[in-house]
Amino acid sequence: MSFNFIVGIDGKEHDAFVKKHPLCNLLQSSNWANIKSNWKHEIVGVKEEGELLASASILIRPLPLGFCMFYIPRGPIMDYHDESLVQFFIQSLRHFAKKKHAIFITIDPAILRGNYLLKESDIAYENVSLIIRELQVNKGIFKGFTTALEDTIQPRFHANVYYEEDYESHFSKAARKAIQQAEKKKIKVCFDDGTRMKEFVKVMECTEERKQIHLRDEAYYQKLMDTYKEDACIVLCELQLQEALQEVSHALEQVEQDLQDCPLHAKKKRFTLEEQQASYARDKADLQKQVEQYGSSVVIAGALCIKYGKTSEILYAGMDDTFKRYMAPYISFSSCMRWAFEHGCLWCNMGGVEGDLQGGLTKFKSNFHPHINEFIGEFDFPINKVYYHVFQFAYNLRKKIKNRS
Repeated sequence: MSFNFIVGIDGKEHDAFVKKHPLCNLLQSSNWANIKSNWKHEIVGVKEEGELLASASILIRPLPLGFCMFYIPRGPIMDYHDESLVQFFIQSLRHFAKKKHAIFITIDPAILRGNYLLKESDIAYENVSLIIRELQVNKGIFKGFTTALEDTIQPRFHANVYYEEDYESHFSKAARKAIQQAEKKKIKVCFDDGTRMKEFVKVMECTEERKQIHLRDEAYYQKLMDTYKEDACIVLCELQLQEALQEVSHALEQVEQDLQDCPLHAKKKRFTLEEQQASYARDKADLQKQVEQYGSSVVIAGALCIKYGKTSEILYAGMDDTFKRYMAPYISFSSCMRWAFEHGCLWCNMGGVEGDLQGGLTKFKSNFHPHINEFIGEFDFPINKVYYHVFQFAYNLRKKIKNRS
C-alpha cells in the first residue's frame, strides 16, 4: 500500500470527507474558496487505494514577480497523529507549492489546544506538543500561542456554544431577560434567505460607523447567501414601531387614569404612578418620531449564519445604535443558535474573541455561556527562504505602520 498525492480533488468528494471529519470547519468547505474571489484556489489530497485520507482547500494569493502564497484556513484536514501521513502530505504539498512558485505556505489546523468555559479556573489543555513537533520536523515554523486578534489571519480564540437540550438555561440573567422581553418590546424575529439583504446591510453599516471599521459590502453578503443557499440564514430583528406606539399610548392612558383615581394622601403610590407616567410619555414621544422617520417597522439588528456539516458559524452581526436600549443583539445571536440547532448542528460558533478573554467581544459573548475554543495556531512552511524573509519583513512593517495610524 502507498500514498498518492492528488491535485484537483472534486469539491463534492472533498466536502463529503470534511463534513464527516472531527476537524470539520466551514473555512475548509469547497465553496469558501469561491467566496474569496481575489484568491485563486485548488483542492489537493492524499489517497490510499482510492480512499481519501487527507484533503485541503488551498487559497492562493498572487504576489509580485509571478510569485504567490498558499493559505489553508483551518486545515489541512487529516489525522495529525498519523506521522507517515503528515510527513507525506506536507512534503507533497511543499513540492506542489514550489511548482506553483509559492514563496511559502501558511496552514491553520482546526486542532484545539483548549476547550473550556470562561469561569473554569483550571484550564485543561490538550497535549498538542507531539503535533507541533511533527509539523516542525517537516520544516514548519510555529508562530506560537499568540493572543492578539491581529497576530493571526483567523482568530485563535473563538466563543462556541455547544448544543444541549437546555442550553438556553445557561445564558446569563441579562441575556435571558433581554430575550424574554423581546416580544413585549414588539421585536419580531425574521429568518431570511437574502431577500431582505438591504435591511441587513443597513445595520451592518451602522456597526461599521459605530466601531470605525470596514467590514463587507452588499455584494459579498449576497454572495455568501447565493453560495450556501439553504445552509445560510440571515436573522433580522424587526421592531414593530406602530404596534409599540399603540401599546405605550394605551399604557400611558391607563396610568394617567390611575393617577386621577389615586387619593392625594397615597403619596407612595402616586410617586410610582408619576414615574411610570413620565417613562411612558418619553417612550411615546420617541416612538412617534421613529414612526415618522422609519414607518410602521424597522430592522434594528441582524446576523448572518452559515451551516456546514454539523457545524455553524455566525459570520457577521450588527445593530443600529439608535435602538441600543432594546438589546436586540441578544435576540439575533440566540435566534441564530436556535436556527442552527434545529438544523442538526452540534455547535454554533459566535466567532473570535481576544486572547486575554477581557475585551468587549468576550464580555458580550460570555452571556451565552460559550466554551472557548483555543486553536493550536498557525505554521509557515517557507518554500523560497530568501523571499519568505523579505515578505515577512515587509508584512510586519506594514502592520506596525497600520497599528500606529
